[in-house]
Amino acid sequence: MFDFFKKNKKTLTIDENLKIFVDFHSHLLPGIDDGCATLDESVENILELQSQGIKKIITTPHIFSEAYPNTPEIINEKLELLKSVLAEKKIEIEITAAAEYYLDEWFCKNYKNLKLLTIKENHLLVETNYMEKPYFMEQILFDLQLDGYKIILAHPERYNYLLNDFRQFDKFFDTGILFQCNLLSFTGYYSPQIKKAALHLLKNKMIHLVGSDIHKLRHTKAISAFKKTNEYSELLNLGLMNNELW
Repeated sequence: MFDFFKKNKKTLTIDENLKIFVDFHSHLLPGIDDGCATLDESVENILELQSQGIKKIITTPHIFSEAYPNTPEIINEKLELLKSVLAEKKIEIEITAAAEYYLDEWFCKNYKNLKLLTIKENHLLVETNYMEKPYFMEQILFDLQLDGYKIILAHPERYNYLLNDFRQFDKFFDTGILFQCNLLSFTGYYSPQIKKAALHLLKNKMIHLVGSDIHKLRHTKAISAFKKTNEYSELLNLGLMNNELW
């Protein structure tokens, strides 16, 4: 990971009009998924994001029936608690909450009866199993689109079933699914294979949004370093949609 930053000392100039002020896809609400465990951790991460120029955060806790059976009520309660702490500490930043939905059989059977937490209006963030492509994946994505949702596929570069053949990215991209890549994927933080896939999507201009996918402070610190690299400048030059989520 550290070699990556050494090789990228010279950075490109970033157009002020392309800078990202909205961070979305993170796990900052304390104690409800595999992200921040405490309010103090949440505040630490938020202060670090603020130092990077972020003005709005849309945090997205997992909703996964088997591991994190969160509900809008649970999420909103934690959001209000965090906002009250930020107000007490006089930390001025806008923060809202949606969710990252895990596409499993339970979700397929029940989503029509759920109050889904969207990113903005009808934008819905979803993820799948990392190792194996769900047999129902095309059908549930089609059904959600038919129901009026604009689907954002979280970190497509991290799914092993897409890494084996990059042509598979085209199949989903061409259906109008929005691709959201994790900033850390470009650093090799997860693996060299994931970095290769992220750079492939960057080269082919197949990235609509980027997300921090913050779980811990080390993620936020690593993102701060990445934002000083050429790859980050190249990402911004794609004209990403992040600020449209404001």
